[in-house]
Formats: sequence, C-alpha cells, structure tokens
Amino acid sequence: MVHPETQRMRDLGFALGPLDGKKAFLAGGFHNFTTNPDVHTRQAHKYPQCNWGGTRSGTMAVDIDPKNGGSLEFLMKSLGLPNLLDTLAVRTGSGGWHIYFLHDGKIRGKLAGYDGIDLKTWRTGYTVMPGSVHPDTGKLYRIERDLPIAPLPQELLPLVTPPVYKPSPVTVNPERRSDGLVRKVAEAVGGGRNQITFWALCRALERGSSSLVPEIRDAALSTGLTEGEFETCLRSAQRTAGRVA
Repeated sequence: MVHPETQRMRDLGFALGPLDGKKAFLAGGFHNFTTNPDVHTRQAHKYPQCNWGGTRSGTMAVDIDPKNGGSLEFLMKSLGLPNLLDTLAVRTGSGGWHIYFLHDGKIRGKLAGYDGIDLKTWRTGYTVMPGSVHPDTGKLYRIERDLPIAPLPQELLPLVTPPVYKPSPVTVNPERRSDGLVRKVAEAVGGGRNQITFWALCRALERGSSSLVPEIRDAALSTGLTEGEFETCLRSAQRTAGRVA
C-alpha cells in the first residue's frame, strides 16, 4: 500500500518510484519514476516494505541535512528571509527539510556557501517522499507545509545557479585541441553528464593533459554535477588511463 502522504505528492505531480532505504530499486533510477497509480500499486505489491522517491518537472528541492551541518534557521537568518516555508515542505526522518520551489534552470549540486544543503531537480535526482521511513532513525518523512509550490526566492537564485564556464582563449598550441573536451563537458545535460565527464577525463589523462582536469571539473560542476560525482569520475578515469598506459 502506498502511504497517503506519498499519494498526496503524486497528486501534486510528482513521479514516484520504489526505494530500498534511499536507493532506487528500478534499474533506470529516477528516470523510470512515473505518476501512474496502477504502476505504483504493482510496485507496492512487489516491494511491500519499500520507501518512495519522487521528482517533479520544473521543480527544485532544497535538501537541508542537519547531520552534515545544514540549518534552515541559519539559512534564513543569513539571507535576511523571514520565512522559507511558504511553499510545499517536508520534514525528513533525520530532522532535516525538503523544501520545494518552482525552478527549471540549471543548478549546482549544493547551495553555494552553505554546508549540508543539497539541491535536486527532475534532471539531477530525487528526494525521499513523505510516508517513507528513514533507514537510520526509523522516523517517518512527513508533509509539514502542504502549500502550493512557490517560485524560487530571488535571494536564493545566485546560490543555486552554477558558475558559467568560460573557454580559454584560442591558441595555436596543438595541446589546446583538448579544449574541445572541456566544451563537451560544459554542454552535457541530464543523465549523460557523468559519462561525458568520465570520457573527457580519460582522454585528457591519456594525452598527458592533466592540466585540463581543473577546467573539466569547473565545466562539470557548472552542469550541476556534484563534487562527489566528479571525484568518482576522476578516480575511475585515473584507473582506466593507468591501465591504458
């Protein structure tokens, strides 16, 4: 059975999928989440103790995790905002927050300048839905503010917008052919970002152009890839390039 608060999120337009704790059961991850209630019923029978993840087109989640230093109160105070909860907001099972805003642009993986605050959109990930049980605390995720999803506050816009990649000046040095790798990464979108970043890092390392790694990193982060995801790509590329060498 799907929890009523999970169903409420579906009614609000969230595509849902079953989770094992916080990890998606489906092979395609959140890309295979759906708003179809019949599918959810079948999935609930197949995974009777599952949690649910969700994502919604045109919507960004501000994920505040106190375990990693995130604080809603500090965020509001530092930005001079009296309230960030005039929108749909979920209290997580760890005492944190999932706060939802309308925003369809590119985003960073984390809120700039703040610890413990991640950002997710339908292009980059999902959040655990209310009605789910936190795998560590055993506490429920609950809808705290059942309000229409509000536009992203202007004060948050510069903190969620990724830096713009600025290509290096054109040069006749043949080594700068590798600048095309950086452009490829900067233009990557959606689920292909990790693969393209990994590919570009492999090519750069194989060519001995390790000086391009910081540029590839900046380009990858500008697409919304997180620091952790980039580091994973880099370690894999270093192993691969080492085998080729």
